[in-house]
Amino acid sequence: MNPSSASDAARLFFVSGMPRAGSTLLVNLLAQNPQHHVTPTSGLIHLVLAVMERWTQVAEFQAQGLEQVKPQVEASLQGLLLGFHRQALSQGKCVFDKSRGWLDYVEPLEQVLQRRLKILVPIRDVRSVVASFEKMYRRRGIAWRYPQGQKYALSTSAEQRARTVLDPDQVVGRSIVRLRDALSRVGDRLLLVPYGRFTEFPQAAMQALHQTLELPPYEYDPLHVAQQTHEDDNFVGQDLHRIRERIEPQAAEPWTGLLSPDLAAEIAEEYADINALAAGPVASGG
Repeated sequence: MNPSSASDAARLFFVSGMPRAGSTLLVNLLAQNPQHHVTPTSGLIHLVLAVMERWTQVAEFQAQGLEQVKPQVEASLQGLLLGFHRQALSQGKCVFDKSRGWLDYVEPLEQVLQRRLKILVPIRDVRSVVASFEKMYRRRGIAWRYPQGQKYALSTSAEQRARTVLDPDQVVGRSIVRLRDALSRVGDRLLLVPYGRFTEFPQAAMQALHQTLELPPYEYDPLHVAQQTHEDDNFVGQDLHRIRERIEPQAAEPWTGLLSPDLAAEIAEEYADINALAAGPVASGG
């Protein structure tokens, strides 16, 4: 990798955490810094995966020998990752690319970018995450989209809806499976950003983030967070990516009145490992 590409790669960071855990809020706060470029939910991962999953099946590459072609494919993927954000990187900015899928591909990303990654992982008590989806459900109108699909739409109780989103093939359950797997594989690459700590002490959380990423200090304004990233939530479910202007502490038990005490206790027991991390400081997962 030439020095220019190495410099660009060192300024490319990834945001990949749980849903309803503050990732959109985090990147919009990061966007206050003029030296930062942030993305909404990014499609870059799909371009990268299209190459990764296909190149070994190309007959011409097979004929040449996959090991012979491999360095060129790695260079192409590097060019794709850095080229996608060329405008911001060429201005010397740090880029924060957001997708929950990045957690699955830390090792190949490190191979392509030739450096050790640091991934920002917004995390939240699972009871709060499930309750947040239930709260959105109870606010729904006639135009509301069901982000979890037909199974969620047909659920007839808060408990059924909770169990639906916690299924391993659904939005919350899938993110937990990814997080647990990433913690076991590459925990020392993960910078956990607990939602409770982030919303209660945003300045301290951002200071810890800057120190870990070795970024220059910056004074953020958590009381005036303008929405810089925009997504059409008609495609994924309404109100999923709209933020409030002020970062304020969450209620002590935001699931109260949304989840039954028995269900909340069951979730607390099953996801005690995640909840313990969500109650901790901004820190490495390793």
